Amino acid sequence: MKKYQHGGNTDKCIKYDFSANINPLGMPENVKKNLTESIEMYSFYPDPDNSDLIKAISEYENIPAKNILCGNGAADLIYRIVSAVNPNKALLFAPSFSEYEKALIDSRCIIEYYYLKEENGYAIKDFDSDLLSDKDICFLCNPNNPVGNVTDINILKKIINDCNKHNVILVIDECFMDFVLNGSNLTSKQFLTCKNIVILKAFTKIYAMAGLRLGYILSKNQVLIEKIRNLGQPWSVSVPAQLAGSAALENTDFIKRTIEFVSKERKFLIEHLSEMNLKIFPSKTNFIMFKSENLKIDELLKYEGIAIRNCKNYEGLGKGFYRIAVRTRKENEYLISAMERCLKNG
Repeated sequence: MKKYQHGGNTDKCIKYDFSANINPLGMPENVKKNLTESIEMYSFYPDPDNSDLIKAISEYENIPAKNILCGNGAADLIYRIVSAVNPNKALLFAPSFSEYEKALIDSRCIIEYYYLKEENGYAIKDFDSDLLSDKDICFLCNPNNPVGNVTDINILKKIINDCNKHNVILVIDECFMDFVLNGSNLTSKQFLTCKNIVILKAFTKIYAMAGLRLGYILSKNQVLIEKIRNLGQPWSVSVPAQLAGSAALENTDFIKRTIEFVSKERKFLIEHLSEMNLKIFPSKTNFIMFKSENLKIDELLKYEGIAIRNCKNYEGLGKGFYRIAVRTRKENEYLISAMERCLKNG
C-alpha cells in the first residue's frame, strides 16, 4: 500500500522545521489578539453558514458570496469535491500534491497521470486535449507543490478550455498563489465564468494557521457548490477558525510584506544551495525543490536538528528529490551551514 505523508510531522529533536511550507512571518498579530480576546465565544456552536467569514472573503476576492464555500482546511474540501463529482476517471499531473490522489483512490476512481518532465523543470510545456476526452475531473496545483513553479497563463487557459470542451471539472489549487509576486495576474479567477472551474484556497500556509484548519473554494457552478456543501458536516469550520479568517483578511499589507520577505530569502537560499552541487528547480513561492546525489541528506540533517521534505513518495519523482521551505534569515543560515557540513562529511 502506498504511504502518504506530508511535511510538518516532526519529532521532538527537530529545532528547525523546513518540511512544512508555512509563512515564515508567522500568524498575523491581530489574529492572535482576536483569538485571545474572543475565547469566551468558543463555548458556542459556530455559524454553519460562515456568514461573516464569507462576507470577508467575498470582499477580499471580489467574488460574490454565493460562489464561495468554506471548509475544514483545503484537504477537507478536496475530499468533498471528489465525493460531489463522484468521478469514474481522473487526470492528475505528476509530480503534485498527493492528497488529490488519495481522495480519488478512496472514491475508487481510476487515475491517469500526465507525467511532467525533469528536463522542463517539471513545468507543463504542452497539453493534449484528448487526455480529457474520457475524464470526469482534473486537479491542477498552481503553483505546483512540491516544485514551486507557476503554470504559464496561456497553457492554463488551454487546459481550462479543454476541460470545458470535454465537460471535465477542473480543480485549480491556488493555496500558494498568495506567495507569488504579481500572483493576482496569474490566478485563474479571471476564468471563473467557466462553470467547470473550482478554485481551491486556504489560510493554512499564507497566514500560518495550519492548526486552525480553514480553506475555501470559489466557483460559479452553484449546483456543484450545493453538492459539496451538503457533503460536509454542519459545523465544519470552528468558531476560532471563522474569527481568525475574518481577522486575517483585515491585514491589507500582510501579503505584500510576505511576498517581499519570501522573495528575498528564497533568492538567498537558491544562491547558496547552487554552490553545493545540487540541482535547483526554479520556484516562485515559499519553498524550493532540489535534487541531490546524497540520498541521505534528510537523515543527516536530522542530526543537525533540521527537518526537510523527502519527495520520494511523490508520483513522478523518486529518490534524491527534496523540498525545503523558505524560513527566516537566521533559520536559512543555519540550514545552509548544516547542509554544507552534511554534504562534505556525508
